[in-house]
Amino acid sequence: AQLERIHHESLRLSGLISDMLELSGLERKNRDEVIKNEVYLCAVAKEVLSELSPKLSEKNLTYTVSGSGSVKADPKQMYELVENIVSNAVNYNKENGKITVTVTESENSVTLETVDTGIGIAKEHLPRLCERFYRVDKSHSKKTGGTGLGLAIVKHICILNGATLNIESELGIGTTVTVKFNTADRETMS
Repeated sequence: AQLERIHHESLRLSGLISDMLELSGLERKNRDEVIKNEVYLCAVAKEVLSELSPKLSEKNLTYTVSGSGSVKADPKQMYELVENIVSNAVNYNKENGKITVTVTESENSVTLETVDTGIGIAKEHLPRLCERFYRVDKSHSKKTGGTGLGLAIVKHICILNGATLNIESELGIGTTVTVKFNTADRETMS
């Protein structure tokens, strides 16, 4: 049991270090120095969910990914963005819960919306969610193995890509995370 605990803590520390490096790298990046490719957000979401399939099975969670839309962005950043949002939807979900990822494309924007049927977040916590290491529930963080940097990373990726991030939640009912990319100046972004 002692060895198991040490192993678990070392995994948590290595996750923390890699998240901190990721965040400091994002903070140093200039919007102009990123190599951008066409990224299809539904494909990214499906890839992330297949990676998370052991956790989905553990909680007996079901998911749907629908819609279409692509953004011109750094594929690694888009994976990080979706991975951080979707893994929260998995970690903070309830047994037999559901995750719905929808991508919507309009003339000037592409929107990624992730809805979960999880434990939800009380209103007073919402304004501080993207602060580094901010914890809604300190006891839950140990169980999920999170680093407290996921949404700070999401926020920085949104800043670098001129996207807006919106989080709405109801305690005990679930959370909706919406990322809206402005694609109006698409040609000048490349």
